[in-house]
Amino acid sequence: MKLLKRVASITLALTLLSACAQEASEDPAVKAMRAAAEVESQMSAAIDASIMAWDTGNTDALDAVMSSDISRTAPDRSVDNLDDYKAFIAEVHKVYPDFSITNDGSAVGPDGGFVQWTVVGTDSGSENASGNKLTTTGITRYEFADGKIVSELVIFDTGAVLSQLGREDLPHGGE
Repeated sequence: MKLLKRVASITLALTLLSACAQEASEDPAVKAMRAAAEVESQMSAAIDASIMAWDTGNTDALDAVMSSDISRTAPDRSVDNLDDYKAFIAEVHKVYPDFSITNDGSAVGPDGGFVQWTVVGTDSGSENASGNKLTTTGITRYEFADGKIVSELVIFDTGAVLSQLGREDLPHGGE
């Protein structure tokens, strides 16, 4: 009998919790929070797709997550459209055939997001390749509009990169 009363009490508690959850889900504040969380989830997915494109050199997914007039501002190369952005990724993978990037941490908010990253690679595919290995960290700031990445601001220590590569300027693919 005790067990039956306990099961009935648990069932009643679950029913009440379910009713409260349903009532809360209809609250405009809860709906707004859920919508904001969905937007932030989409932004995180877009940032992940960008990092994956840089890591693998496969830029196919970028059409879905980046504006065609993406603006990238960076010490190595700035671009102002998606075709040039993709071409630059291809060039990076030519210069550093073993290029790899990892997401060391990221955050998203209402207007955009940040990623702290680490890049490794060997300057073995450029004209006058040094053969030197590169390891550097940096930060990218992403801005969004209409659900797509519209700008990137990339920050890293070019002096440290040049020192590691034994160069006076950043290598290019020679095209």
